[in-house]
Amino acid sequence: MVTIRDVAKRASVSISTASRILSNSPKEKYAEETQLKVLRASVELGYRPNFAARALVSGKTRIIAAVFPRIYDTPFTALASLQILSGIEAFCSQNGYHVLLSSPRMHNGSIDSGFTDLLASGYPDGVIVDGHFDVDPIMKSLNRFGLPTIVLGSYPHPYYLRSDNFLGGKLLMQHMIELGHRQIGLIGLPDGKSAAADLRLAGIKAACTEQGLDYDALPRMDGTFSSDSGAAAAEQLIAANPTLTALVALNDRMAMGAIRQLQALGYPVPDRISVVGYDDLPQTREFNPPLTTINQQLADWGSMAMNMLLELLDGCEPKPVTVSPALIVRQSAAPPNDQFIRGVHDLSGHST
Repeated sequence: MVTIRDVAKRASVSISTASRILSNSPKEKYAEETQLKVLRASVELGYRPNFAARALVSGKTRIIAAVFPRIYDTPFTALASLQILSGIEAFCSQNGYHVLLSSPRMHNGSIDSGFTDLLASGYPDGVIVDGHFDVDPIMKSLNRFGLPTIVLGSYPHPYYLRSDNFLGGKLLMQHMIELGHRQIGLIGLPDGKSAAADLRLAGIKAACTEQGLDYDALPRMDGTFSSDSGAAAAEQLIAANPTLTALVALNDRMAMGAIRQLQALGYPVPDRISVVGYDDLPQTREFNPPLTTINQQLADWGSMAMNMLLELLDGCEPKPVTVSPALIVRQSAAPPNDQFIRGVHDLSGHST
């Protein structure tokens, strides 16, 4: 079997130099000629690195655990999580790291034993955790093993990357009120289920208060962040409140599900009712109609989180990051259609 010693000899460099070049160590800078000699030697000899041996020597596996717990979805069906994971994987592949994805289940304050076994194995050098929900069991396990950790979302932790969800919710509601909407329904999440959702609702409430709109009087149905739950919520809201002119959903998937259901029921968007979402998923740009939403730079979260984690692994203290959201105006929201409103009032017997 070809060893790193054989590669170093063929390239006329030291074993440590060959090892660092082939491990793509980001700290080490070598002349391009030296790098080419080592790479050429490894190809000619058919060298394959032994990651287990490398870890024993260096004390580092260069494996990062991306932990996205199963709450409503797996990370493969939660499109926002998928965007973040894509960024983590791209950064790792470009910088000589590997991603180990874990999606543990939590039950009544406990967690899958397989997750604890993973931490005890010593495989991950560090961890990035999706902390948009209550992840107490996960954090207790990570603290027990002392693993360097970056938390995504609003879960309290000294090293975090999160969006200003309060501001995002406020921007979204301000836009709807400025368009002229007063009969607005909300598609949310049960209170206390997600800190991010709670903060978005708090921002929505603040915008209502500033504009003299009674937040507590707004009809609301809760979903699970899924498209199907958004569809069900929209159907129930419009059935119980036929004078609604707008729906504000706390994520894009629920918003897109709501639009599909409304259109199927004969409510054109935005001609009859406006719908807005939150996240600015790539799919929202090509959706029919393109979705007005809040961009929180999810595509950049993976690389930002990895940069923070590498600082932590180097013994530094990364500064926590709060991303400023931006309103993205597209075609799913428009001013209320007075013709439809008068028609609904006439049919329901209400005065205009």
